[in-house]
Amino acid sequence: MGEESQEWAKIRRGRVKRVALVETAPKRPRISNSKKNNSPRTLQQSPLLLISRIFQLKLHLLFDDVIDGCISITMAAKDYKPVERSWHSTVRVGDYLYMWGGLQSDLPEVHNNDKKKALSSLMEVYHLPTGRWEQKPTTGNPPLGICTYASATIANEIFYFGGRCNHDNCYHNSLYSFNVDTFTWRELSPTTPHHGPMMKAHCSMVAFQVNGEDYLAVIGGHGPSSNNTPTQPNAQYDSKGMVPGFKRTNEIHYYKLSSGKWSSPNVTGDRPPPISSFTLTSITNDCAILFGGSTPNGTSNNAYIVNFSHTSVNFSELGEVSKQKPEEQWGHSSVFINSNSGPHLLVVGGFLKNDCWLLDINKRIWKQLVSIIMLYSGKI
Repeated sequence: MGEESQEWAKIRRGRVKRVALVETAPKRPRISNSKKNNSPRTLQQSPLLLISRIFQLKLHLLFDDVIDGCISITMAAKDYKPVERSWHSTVRVGDYLYMWGGLQSDLPEVHNNDKKKALSSLMEVYHLPTGRWEQKPTTGNPPLGICTYASATIANEIFYFGGRCNHDNCYHNSLYSFNVDTFTWRELSPTTPHHGPMMKAHCSMVAFQVNGEDYLAVIGGHGPSSNNTPTQPNAQYDSKGMVPGFKRTNEIHYYKLSSGKWSSPNVTGDRPPPISSFTLTSITNDCAILFGGSTPNGTSNNAYIVNFSHTSVNFSELGEVSKQKPEEQWGHSSVFINSNSGPHLLVVGGFLKNDCWLLDINKRIWKQLVSIIMLYSGKI
C-alpha cells in the first residue's frame, strides 16, 4: 500500500487529524538571479498534517512587520465551531478565511445524494479581525470532488479542481469557481475522460498572470489508471508505490480563464518526476515554488522555482546553500512570506511530522524554527 493510501486509511479510522496553513495572496517581490552550481531559478495549498484541529487555529501572517496580520494561535469563537475534517483546504480572501469540504465523519460514501449536497453546499467562513467562525449556505451546484482537491484564488473567486468523491475509486477533473461576494458556485469545466488533466487528487494548482491574462496551472497528482483522460505528451505516469490501478503523474496543464480552455504548455528545465501531495506556492505574478511531495522514488525534500509564460513552463531545482534542510515530507503546508529581508517560504508539518522550516528564497538557506511563535515574537 502506498504512503498516501495508508495515511488515508488512518484518517478514515479517525487516527490522524490535520489542519492547514492559510495561503494569502502574496506581495510580489523581486527574486534574485544569483545562481550556484549552475542551478537555475526555480518555483504552494496543500494541506498540513498535525495532530490538531483546524478550528483551534487562526494562522495569518506577519514577518518583520511588513505583512498584514500576525502569525498567532487563537481559539475560535466559542459560539460556533466547524466540525472536524481532513483533506480540505482553507484560503484567504481579504479579511476572511474560506474553508470548504473535506473528509467529515458524516460524509456519505456515495457519488451524490441530498445529504452529500447539503454538506458540500456549506462554506465555513472565519473573520480574521474578530476571530469568529460562521457557517454560510451557498447557491449553485458545488463540486463532487469534496476531498483532496486543489484550490487557488484570483480576486474574489476561489477555484477548485479535481478531488476524490468519497466512494470507491471515483476521482474528478472538474474545475469550479466560487464567488465570495455572491456565494455562488459555477462549473467551468466538467469531469470527463476525454480531455484536460487526468481525473485525480493530491495535485496542486496555482494562479498566474501573463500580459494581463489570468491562468490556472495544475501540476502533478495521482488517480485511477482506467477510464481516464488521454495521457499528456512528454508527461510521465508511474504506478510505483501506488495501490493497484492507480498512477502518479507529473503532467502540467494550463486553464485560461478568458477562453475557458485547457492547454498543455511546453515544459523546460528540471521537470520533477511524477509527484503528489506537494505544495505549490505563488511568489510573484508568474512564478511559484514547489516543495516536497511523494514520488516513485520515495518522499522528496527538493524545491523548484517554477516560471510560467503563456505557452511554456520552466522548472529549475533550487540548489540550497545551507547544509540544514527539512527531511523528506509530503502532506505538509507552505505559505509565502515577503518581508524587508526578502522572500521566504514557511513549511510546516507533513505526515507524522510537526517541524517548522523557513527558506530564504534569494539566499537559498533553510532555517529550522522551534515553533511558529518564533516568527510572531521576533526571534528571527
